Amino acid sequence: NTYVNVTSFCFSKNSLEQGNLDGARRLGRLARMLSTVSLIGGTVIIIACIVNLASEYHSWPTSVCLYL
Repeated sequence: NTYVNVTSFCFSKNSLEQGNLDGARRLGRLARMLSTVSLIGGTVIIIACIVNLASEYHSWPTSVCLYL
């Protein structure tokens, strides 16, 4: 989720401003990991939707497809 990534980024920025370099690095890695997971998860969901819609389209009777 994008909101989790933004929140982690903000916490990282706040840690850096407070001088906590190790905490900022840790939270920065967390934000990057969550961003990667969100990107991969979103791609998988989009591909699953396309496959699902394509399989439904091919299973329709031909008389229905003539009107589309």
